[in-house]
Amino acid sequence: MNKIVADELGQILRLVTDPADRKSASQVCKGWYPNLTTFETQRAVSNADLALLAQSCPKLEAFILDHLSFADEPVARLRARPKVGDEGLCAVANGCPKLSKIVIRRSSVGLLGIMSMITSAAHNLTHLDLGSCYRVTDQVLEAIGSSSCLIRFLNLRCCYNITDVGLSFLANGSCSKTIEQLNLSSCCGITNDGVLLLCKMRVLEELDLSCCFDITDVGGQGISTIGTLKMLKLRSAITERTIVALAKNCLNLEVLDLDGCTGITTACIDAFSGHKCLRFLILLHCSSDDLRGYAFESLAFGCPSLESIVVEESWRERLLQEMQESTVSRILDFRRNLVA
Repeated sequence: MNKIVADELGQILRLVTDPADRKSASQVCKGWYPNLTTFETQRAVSNADLALLAQSCPKLEAFILDHLSFADEPVARLRARPKVGDEGLCAVANGCPKLSKIVIRRSSVGLLGIMSMITSAAHNLTHLDLGSCYRVTDQVLEAIGSSSCLIRFLNLRCCYNITDVGLSFLANGSCSKTIEQLNLSSCCGITNDGVLLLCKMRVLEELDLSCCFDITDVGGQGISTIGTLKMLKLRSAITERTIVALAKNCLNLEVLDLDGCTGITTACIDAFSGHKCLRFLILLHCSSDDLRGYAFESLAFGCPSLESIVVEESWRERLLQEMQESTVSRILDFRRNLVA
């Protein structure tokens, strides 16, 4: 029988749900815990659980504390279990110095624990996902910016307490030279002032600013100066001035998601005719009054890289009347109008 590596054992032991059976299995595999490199769970865990993890798994490289799965345990039991706090995360920070990937998606986690993990893992950390950690503040971004982190991926989705001050720490820190993917969707405290600071990001390729409703053309036109962008999501009060600037300046842009931007006009579509890299354009929940079929046809022929334009299913009948059927079938992707 071939030797089973540590991560494969981890996958097997996930299927063992009874605590007594799990203990027996782990005793059989005495060499498993010290060599484990990835820890991932959707279950409720306590500070004591994480302390044991830190003590047993010094070679851990990926720590993934995902959203709780209510399918695995009864809701009453989940509510009764202790929640992860500073103590548990600090234990992992101190016991697992090789972490390069940290994913924490629990609303109850402690701010001090998160900052401790970032500081401890600074020399190795490349992937940080704090999506839906409601307690995250500008202090966390200060910890990132003031450290020597080589973060390439940073997800701050639904971190409602982040402001422009926090973005200044990222823009002026060493991570401004390393962050390639940045998710700030639903960070409601961000304004144009903060977005303008993102122009200092030297290698930024993917930026999500959807549901940052205070961003206007001032911030949008600032974003257009980030020439490295390949993917951009916007959902705010921008107009054709921002879109025209993006088409003119973001020559590497491949995906533009304007879901929910009601200021999109035919001039926005025309601006990308001749663009060399645009592959996907998403126009769901956009006003259709000024978006005509001839503009889509012109874009289809003028933008050789274009693969798909995602539009409302309700537009189908009108666009079939205004466009050649072959062009419709080739580039238009009709989607049903779900709740925005």
